[in-house]
Amino acid sequence: MPKGQIKLTEIQARVLAILIIVLSIGFVSFTLATFLILKSRSNVKVEIVELPPPRIEVPTKESTPSQSITEYVSPPFYRIEDFDYKKLIAQAIEVVEKGVKLSVYILQAEDALKAIRGSNLPFLICQHSKDTYTVGIVGDYIFQNLTPVRTLYGVLVLSVVNKETAMERVLAFRSAGYPSYLMHFIRDGRDWYSLVIGAFSDVNSAEEFNKKLNWTEVMKIAGTQRPGYVGRITP
Repeated sequence: MPKGQIKLTEIQARVLAILIIVLSIGFVSFTLATFLILKSRSNVKVEIVELPPPRIEVPTKESTPSQSITEYVSPPFYRIEDFDYKKLIAQAIEVVEKGVKLSVYILQAEDALKAIRGSNLPFLICQHSKDTYTVGIVGDYIFQNLTPVRTLYGVLVLSVVNKETAMERVLAFRSAGYPSYLMHFIRDGRDWYSLVIGAFSDVNSAEEFNKKLNWTEVMKIAGTQRPGYVGRITP
């Protein structure tokens, strides 16, 4: 056998012939299919149509006749208070520093209540006459353009160093209807508390008040055996 020549057996030759036939048939089939596809696509017309965005219909709200709307505003709160002398005595300041600045007025009941509530400051009150009251506002307070008096007098019943004991006496006198309070002062380095009844802008009014006091009852409540005297609280 010449060099480079391949000799096939009968069986190998048959297999090779069959393989060549199969490949030939496949190639022809592929070529035919490709031709048919290209032919069919040439008959298809492609058209691009741009569609507008969908329109959403929103139902319109039926118009109603305009109505006037009145906004409700709560009425302002007015505090109605009747003048109650005993109640005001119980609400008055319990301890006053000796020499403290006071704004003292002599007012009728209605104005006395206005000054007390309007100032919103600690106060003292004492009946001055049948229809008027002495009102002492702690601090500098002007009521209805009136000029306040700065002096205050009262009847000093007793003086002690024990504040709790003095406070008990004040509450006892207030329960009995007396306009009482404590005047605090320092003497010889010690704290003293004088029990005071009444509040007056002048010494003469305080003296008249002192003469009318039922000293038997006052001394019994205070737990003392002798009457007191008129003294100046401020300045």
